[in-house]
Amino acid sequence: MRFRLATLALAMLPAVLDAQDGKAVILAPQLTSYAIGSGASKTTISQTAMPFMLLLPFSERFSMDITSAFASSTAESGATEGKISGLTDTQIRANFTPSSRSLIFTIGLNLPTGQYTIPEEQQEAAGQIGNDFLNYPISSMGNGLAGTGGIAYARTLGTWNLGLGTSFRKSTEFAAFSVASSEFRFQPADEIRLQLGLDRPVGDGQVEFGLSYSAFGEDIAEDTTSYSTGDRIMATGSWTFPVKQADVFFSVWNLYRMEGQRFGGDAPKENVANFNVGVSFELGGVVLQPNIETRLWQADGIKAGNLFNTGVRARFGAGSFTFIPAVGVSSGNIYDIGSGAGTKVSGLRSSLTIRWN
Repeated sequence: MRFRLATLALAMLPAVLDAQDGKAVILAPQLTSYAIGSGASKTTISQTAMPFMLLLPFSERFSMDITSAFASSTAESGATEGKISGLTDTQIRANFTPSSRSLIFTIGLNLPTGQYTIPEEQQEAAGQIGNDFLNYPISSMGNGLAGTGGIAYARTLGTWNLGLGTSFRKSTEFAAFSVASSEFRFQPADEIRLQLGLDRPVGDGQVEFGLSYSAFGEDIAEDTTSYSTGDRIMATGSWTFPVKQADVFFSVWNLYRMEGQRFGGDAPKENVANFNVGVSFELGGVVLQPNIETRLWQADGIKAGNLFNTGVRARFGAGSFTFIPAVGVSSGNIYDIGSGAGTKVSGLRSSLTIRWN
C-alpha cells in the first residue's frame, strides 16, 4: 500500500503513550521475515527496517511531523538472492486547527529521497515486499514527488463521536526500474480518499469503527501503457473493556481491493481480513500485551492464503524515554488459486519502538 509507512508511523503514537503534547522523536527498528515453501523451492523474504518520526508541535493550532525510514530487504530462493536497501521517501506533514477545533487542515509532501531506477538484480526483493497479505512494514522504497491535501471534521452526536475526512494526492512521474540499461518511467495515479470514524464509551470500555474508500485513477507506464491498481475499501473495528486488573481488546480490519488492470491482463479483486484478540495488564511496572490474530486472504473470491500470528508486546518508561519491545511468530499457507495447492508459510517479526520527549 502506498501509505503504509505513514500509517505505520501514525500507528506508533497511541501504542507508545497515551495522548501527550510536546516535541518527540520516535524510532522503531524492526525485523520481519517469512519463509514460503521448503527444501529446494523454499523462498525467504526478510526485511530490516528503521522508521523514524519527528513531532514538532509549534503551537496548540499548528504542528508538523516528519517521517522516513531506512530499510533493507532480501529475497532468497535456492542459490538466487536479490537485495535492496537504502533510505525510503521522506514525508512531511503540517496540521492546522482553527479556533473552532472541530476542523483540521493537513498538507503533506512526499520527498523522493528513496531509491529509484531499481536495477534488475534488485527488482525481485523490491517486488516481494509490496504484499498486503504478509504486510511488510516498508512496502516501497519510493513513490516519487507527491503532494497531499486534506481536511477532517469532528463533532459529538449524542454518546457518539463522529469524524469525517477527505484527502487528495497528486504524484509526479519518476524512473521506477532499469531494464537492460533502459529506464522504465512510471506515473502514479492520483488518489482521492474518503474516511469515516465513530467511537463511543460502552460501560467502562470503548468501541471504535472506521471506514475509508480510496479511489485511484490510472497509472501510466512509459507514456503508453495504462493500468489501474483497483480502488480500495478499508473497514476497521475495535472493542476494549476492563476485566478485573486487565483490559481485553478485540479488533478487526478488512481490506477489499476492487478489480484492476496490470501488465498482461486483469488484476482480480482481493480481500484480506484480520481478526485480533489480546489482553493488557501491568506486572512490576511493565505493561504486557499478549495477543493472537488470524488473517484470511481471498483472490477473486477463491481462497488464497491464511496466517495465524501470535505475539507479545511490552511497554515501560525510563526518564524521558518510553520503550515498546515486541516479538511474534506466524504460520499458515498460501494457495494457488488455480489448483488449490497449498504452500507452507512461517514467519518471525520483532520490533523495538523508542520514544523520546
